[in-house]
Amino acid sequence: MRLKPATLYALLHTATALALPATPGRRRSLARRHASTIGPEAPSNEKPGPKPPPLATIPPPTPSTPPSLSVPLICAVSALQSACFGVIGTALAPALAGSGLDPVRVAVVLGRIGSTSALLEVVLSGSLGRYSDRVGRKPLLLAAPLVTIIARSLVVLKPDVSVLVAARLVSSFAVPVYWLAFQASVADVYGGDATRYAVLGSRIQAAMGLGYAVASLVGGRLAARDVRLAYGASAFLGCCVLALVSSAPETRPASKITTTEKRPPAFQPLAFRRLFMRGPRFARLNAVVLLQSLTNGMGDLWQVLARELRQWGAAQCGRFAAAAGCASTLGTLLTGPSIRLFGPRGHTVATTGCAAASSALLGKATTDVAAYSALGPMALGAGRSHATSARIVNIGTSLGVPQGQLSAERNALNALIKVVAPTLYATLFTFGSKRGAIGLPFFVTSALLASSALLAATISYEEEKD
Repeated sequence: MRLKPATLYALLHTATALALPATPGRRRSLARRHASTIGPEAPSNEKPGPKPPPLATIPPPTPSTPPSLSVPLICAVSALQSACFGVIGTALAPALAGSGLDPVRVAVVLGRIGSTSALLEVVLSGSLGRYSDRVGRKPLLLAAPLVTIIARSLVVLKPDVSVLVAARLVSSFAVPVYWLAFQASVADVYGGDATRYAVLGSRIQAAMGLGYAVASLVGGRLAARDVRLAYGASAFLGCCVLALVSSAPETRPASKITTTEKRPPAFQPLAFRRLFMRGPRFARLNAVVLLQSLTNGMGDLWQVLARELRQWGAAQCGRFAAAAGCASTLGTLLTGPSIRLFGPRGHTVATTGCAAASSALLGKATTDVAAYSALGPMALGAGRSHATSARIVNIGTSLGVPQGQLSAERNALNALIKVVAPTLYATLFTFGSKRGAIGLPFFVTSALLASSALLAATISYEEEKD
């Protein structure tokens, strides 16, 4: 088809007019040329009649916003949950010693309690994590405190050593289940930003340290008077946790919650292996946390060491636990400024080194002054895990891993540590006692923390692809 010169000229003029700024005169000129070139509008063949009503417009869907989970509520629940254990933390070891057991036997019993409950956690964490991804976080957040309230109330009714041991065994399993759902709930809302999540983690730990410190100070005195008072206070605090959790919103998106699935979650006792199968950097970050977490296996054994090294009783252990909680609370509040000043890697290396120095000091502290001098480096090392844990959660979110599953994998790894570490530390204590090195468990802790700091120094914490 050939274009007439007049038509071609009109098209060129229209393109030029569109490219230039439009003025009223240019619009009128363009309209006249368009009409003269194309001609009058052809008559319409449609018959006049009523026009159909306009179609209803469908409003665009509103974007889903993440559920609100306020920081004050998170910190309050963390402080109360930590206080539930802090108020009875120094009750079991003196009760076992008062029943006629020697220190080595007390250490063995405490180690077996920790290992047994942790073995249950290893076996069930994977299934519980997937369960929270399926039905939401609140069922576990409500069930775990209720179980601990019942267990600790039984001690109030019958304060026998066997009931104390059973209550500790049940609580040692129920509390990690609660923290599994709690961590997943917090990560649902704040897990997308590693720095923000790390700072929030430091505030959570500060709240936990404060709650534990106050509860330990009160609980030591209550346990020295009557163990039922300490366990009654713990049950009351558990009721407070239950009330706050009931008022909190469900953080798992409703679109991802299913209530029609009847099959139980798959049995995954080795779910923690996935932590080391998502790239080399993800694996090394988890190895740093692994070395740091190995030091948590000491548990209540530190009270036995304090009794042997410094002849401390329940009240003195309670005062030291309160001081350590206050030191950790103050130290962990420095996490945000420390990360901004030194970066995530520098913060992790420095704080982990301080924690290693604190453990070395406690291993040879035979006087009260020497023991309390370890609180300084202990405070500086309190926030050692936050930057690494936040980076793990951030990478997991970018990889599309559900937070319940990721929390379950990390809890299963911690539980595996708690299966092995208490017995290991009890063995180290027995070995050191026979050779005049009672503080050997603290020295091993110091070596593990130093290894963690060296490994963290080789990892890039920056935002980059694996």
